[in-house]
Amino acid sequence: MLDTEVPVLIVGGGGCGLAASVFLSDAGVPHLLVERRESTSVLPRAHYLNQRTMEIFRQHGIADDVYRISCPPQHMSEVAWYTSLAGDGPLDARELHRMDSFGGGVTAGPYAADSTGPSTNLPQHRLEPLLRRHAERRAPGSLLFHHELTEFTQDETGVTARITDRATGESGTVRARYVIGADGGRSVGRALDVPMDGAGGGFTIISVHFSADLSRWWPGDSVLMTHIFSPDQGVSVVVATGPDWGLASDEWALHFRVPPGAEVDLGHEAVAVKVREVLTLPGDLAVRVHHVSEYRPEAVVARSFRSGRVFLAGDAAHRQPPAAGGGLNTAVQDAHNLAWKLGAVHGGRAGEALLDSYEPERLPVATRNVNWSMTCLLNYGVLFASLGMVPGQPEATRAGFTELFSGTPVGETRRSVVREVFGTQRIEYQAHDIELGHFYPDGALVPDGTEPPPRDPLGAVYRPVTRPGHRLPHAWLLHGDTRVSTHDLVAAGTGYTLITGPLSEGWAVSAKKAADTHGVPLTVVSVGSGSDTADYRDADGTWAAVRGIDDDGALLVRPDQHIAWRSVHAGPHLDRDLGAALGRVLGRTDAPTTGS
Repeated sequence: MLDTEVPVLIVGGGGCGLAASVFLSDAGVPHLLVERRESTSVLPRAHYLNQRTMEIFRQHGIADDVYRISCPPQHMSEVAWYTSLAGDGPLDARELHRMDSFGGGVTAGPYAADSTGPSTNLPQHRLEPLLRRHAERRAPGSLLFHHELTEFTQDETGVTARITDRATGESGTVRARYVIGADGGRSVGRALDVPMDGAGGGFTIISVHFSADLSRWWPGDSVLMTHIFSPDQGVSVVVATGPDWGLASDEWALHFRVPPGAEVDLGHEAVAVKVREVLTLPGDLAVRVHHVSEYRPEAVVARSFRSGRVFLAGDAAHRQPPAAGGGLNTAVQDAHNLAWKLGAVHGGRAGEALLDSYEPERLPVATRNVNWSMTCLLNYGVLFASLGMVPGQPEATRAGFTELFSGTPVGETRRSVVREVFGTQRIEYQAHDIELGHFYPDGALVPDGTEPPPRDPLGAVYRPVTRPGHRLPHAWLLHGDTRVSTHDLVAAGTGYTLITGPLSEGWAVSAKKAADTHGVPLTVVSVGSGSDTADYRDADGTWAAVRGIDDDGALLVRPDQHIAWRSVHAGPHLDRDLGAALGRVLGRTDAPTTGS
């Protein structure tokens, strides 16, 4: 495999690269993946999978396997803030706040209504092996771990890469038509010298993956994460990591900040002591440390996501602090966006111009997600101020906490203020619109001149629309007695879907002509209500409320479940309009097209 030619070379076998492999296989694109590590990640760092990512996994037959081993909703419906996890002092184990999160509690209704499945929690060291199995099953022999890209050059027709087997030292040449850099920025982005704009790297986070029985002190069976704001031990967060969850969890990830200039002994015995100190746990509690790592959080976005025939995705294109959990989700969605486009070009069904849409679609989304994460992180400064925490002054902080918990009128006022201020952190844990509401103003789509809906400045309220560039809204439909989602109408791969109203006869004829002209799969499905003769029936009125077209209108949906074109009603030139729209989306023409 070290001297070969493939349509696509993926560099990096983390979550982004493995997802790209799965999606490329489903799009019919042969490829090779190389990863410098011997295996998938052993660290549980990234863990939250939002609803959009789970919708993508559902489309590609991965979601059921994820849900089988991930955190059930009832064990991740709350996030808590405490002064310490244990301890018997007057300021120990005091609850500061707790919040419904990730589709639990007060957020359950909107989350359930707007998507096919719940968000979930599966740490990176459990998710990546699952993705690797799916990738290897689809593309046997195409994943080379412990292999490293050492150099590459590109020309007008492809990329020539030097790949080294790190076990044997042997090297070979891979010739690829395109390269996806999904290596976290370690080699491809640096070699291309693509600037990263943003900030970060100013402090160090120590992450500890450990086992211990915390059931006596954990704030509840519904809590996934507990933040510790301690006058004596500083700020940290501990997260359940499975394989059991809630009070039954045995494995945890602790993240704590290291003060500038401080040195920390990272030996497992010393770290076990540190875990007990940070969480104020009993000194004789058994703590087994599995892995220790350190990193410097960044909030940076590559100035360009493409250089010639090389595309950057995931951490190679954008890196953000863990707040709001957007990093891995944005990475998977990068791969999803790019894979169907590479499939269309590889299969000869689209022009090279289709690939030009990757950067203008994904770079603004990544920028917003990175900025949102930084906003969430900076908001913790507001939380600290409301609590009376004074950095580097534990005595002043302790006095502030003592007053906060006092029975005095001032204490009552302080607690009321804290509740108000902590409520603003819903921008991190109830960011429903940030997760589902992203859209593409420009790219492989035909704008229809309408304005996007207003977005909630706090990121919570998602407004489903069928405007071109937006994700297809989820609604339950009935096909006979079988309930399916609108998302199920869009199969994995490179085919397009035309969703019409019940008056679909003209669209069916026009769709066949457009499909034959452009050589692409185009499935027509009609959705109606009541006793009409449509293929599917609106199950509960949701589709009627969001479809944005008349009974004789149509929506052209891309393989990634985003709306490409909308015709509110059937005009006199269906063949021309649909054919031109499909051609423009495929990168075959720049002629302006509007819905009739």
